[in-house]
Formats: sequence, C-alpha cells, structure tokens
Amino acid sequence: MPVSVPVEKIQGFLSSSLIKVIDTMMEMECKHLGHEAYAGTQAFSPKIDPAKDDSKRMFASSVGFAGEVNGVCYLFMTENFAYLAGQKITSMEREELDDDVVRDVCGELTNMFAGTFKNRLADLGLPSTLTIPTVVQGKRMAISTAGTAEQYRFSFECNGLPIFADLLLSTPRV
Repeated sequence: MPVSVPVEKIQGFLSSSLIKVIDTMMEMECKHLGHEAYAGTQAFSPKIDPAKDDSKRMFASSVGFAGEVNGVCYLFMTENFAYLAGQKITSMEREELDDDVVRDVCGELTNMFAGTFKNRLADLGLPSTLTIPTVVQGKRMAISTAGTAEQYRFSFECNGLPIFADLLLSTPRV
C-alpha cells in the first residue's frame, strides 16, 4: 500500500533542500520564485532570459532515488550559474575552469540537493537510495515522463541568476 505525503509537504521539502545546499556550498542566498506542476508531457529545459543571463547553454544534472518512494531530482543551471558554482566550490577563477570541472560541480550539487530531499522523505518513514549523478549540457533538452509520474518545476534565483529544479515522482500523492 503506497504511503501518501501531501504535495505541499513534498514541494516544501524540495524548495528548502535546494536553498540549504546553495547556502551551505556556495554561501549564497537562493530565493524560491514559484513552481508549476505538469506530467505526462515533454518538459523542455527552461528558456534562458537574455535580459537576466547571457548564457548560451544549460547544464542539466539528475539524481534518482528508489525505495518507498521513487523519483528523480533534476537541476537546470545556466552556463553562468554553473561556472559561478564551479568558482565558489573549487576556489578557482573562471578562466581556470573547464566544462569537466563544472560538470563535476553540477553533479555534486545535484547529489547533495537530492540527498537532502531524500533525507527529508526518510524522516517521514520513506527511505530510499540515491543513484549516481548524470550531467548533460546543451542548448535545449527535454524530459519525457511516464503517464504515472508527477512532475514539478521550481524556479529559483541565486545571485541574480536563474536555477531550476524539477522533481519527478512515481508514487501517487494526496
């Protein structure tokens, strides 16, 4: 019998998890701007607003979790945000960074974000195990969900730059 967790609680867990990781790892304030729910359709990577960010591409990383509840946490980071994260976390200058280091940083941020979220679920009696991070980069990407999955996209702003978190869940919620 599936255990139900109110959607509002899940959404609060996700938002607070990312804010905590950004504050801890990057020492930056991160604001939750809003979220939307959608499922069963292709979810394209967020469009970059050139008025706010002149990035030409996105870094997208994911970490799955399986157990009493199953799902995937995604982070979509603009190139500028991803490189800023690389600078903050490695103490390297932007010119010293390359895409390999930045992908590692993106994967680790997503791993910590998903782990914090997973631990919040475990506190409710819903233990799970994380997968290893996967990171891709490009101009336009899409996530296709199964018809049974719930999907949410959360928008955040950190240091004036956008970052987006998607959550896919395969267990029905109340």
